[in-house]
Amino acid sequence: MLLRGVVVAVFLVGSGLPLTAQQNRIRVAVTIEALKPLVAAVLGDVGDVYSIVPEEAEPHGFTLTPNVIRSALNSDLVVTTGHMEWEGDLVVQVASEKGVSPDSISLNLLSLAGIQLLKFDGESNLHGFWLLPDNAVIIARGLRDKLSALEPSYSEVFSSNCRDFENRVSNLKLFLRSLSERYGSSNARVVIGFYAEQYVAEAMGLKADAVLVGEEEAISPGVLSKVYNGLKSGDYTCIVVSDTALWMSGVQSALREISGETGCPIAYVSVVSTHGLSYYDAIMYYNAGQVYNAIASGRRLSPEGFNMYLFIAVLALSAVVVETVLLVKGRVRT
Repeated sequence: MLLRGVVVAVFLVGSGLPLTAQQNRIRVAVTIEALKPLVAAVLGDVGDVYSIVPEEAEPHGFTLTPNVIRSALNSDLVVTTGHMEWEGDLVVQVASEKGVSPDSISLNLLSLAGIQLLKFDGESNLHGFWLLPDNAVIIARGLRDKLSALEPSYSEVFSSNCRDFENRVSNLKLFLRSLSERYGSSNARVVIGFYAEQYVAEAMGLKADAVLVGEEEAISPGVLSKVYNGLKSGDYTCIVVSDTALWMSGVQSALREISGETGCPIAYVSVVSTHGLSYYDAIMYYNAGQVYNAIASGRRLSPEGFNMYLFIAVLALSAVVVETVLLVKGRVRT
């Protein structure tokens, strides 16, 4: 049963929403920050979304605590990526406390029909699949159906929001395709920091050929040798590194050495954090700006500069980045 918001017989100050939009509010918990824009796009103004893992924390090593469980108990729905063990434990504990089945109060994105998992070295890549535009649409539709089942009175709202989201993603895909054509980068090979970056690269028509940090979360000498040789011979266009990769041991020092010796540009992208961006497509425009700035200018950004504000200042130096920033700003205002 959904938790009901307190009925207040006034308009919400500053929101312009009447009383009816404040009743029956849905509270959704997502396991990582990057899922918030996907849920918010479908949920709209009839509910609230919060992240279980703080934005500055590495999610793969996250540990459940009693406080986390208590917080999740206050939600109507728990949305998980489905690729981390602790997510399943969280759903089971919350369902047990509520006396309901896990499926009734959760949505495992990895289990949605049609989700595309890329292959890396012959294995399915479970990291970052929510970033692929086609997967984002499937996730939005899954959320639409799940939320409509939780609160049927809002089903039309969820359907309308989902359609709007699909239109924005369609525009995003057209823009990414135009960038790929303009810079002749289709199928260009790149190095990625961790597996999640493969989905960012794929969305932009690039191919991830080498990964610095594998499942063991360590950089092996063999991988370094392959990366050095590939970069020196010009086989790789750039290195794409995510917020997740930067949390892993030795990555930042390795990047400084690799970039310093080979001159290969580095693009820092977001896969689990939002950095203040509220829309999925805005995050992907942000990532596109980082990647194509690296491709177009060869400018290297330091990990310390990994924030939205420095991003805008630096990317204003190139034509592609100006276009990207304008699109992001336009999305945020709508």
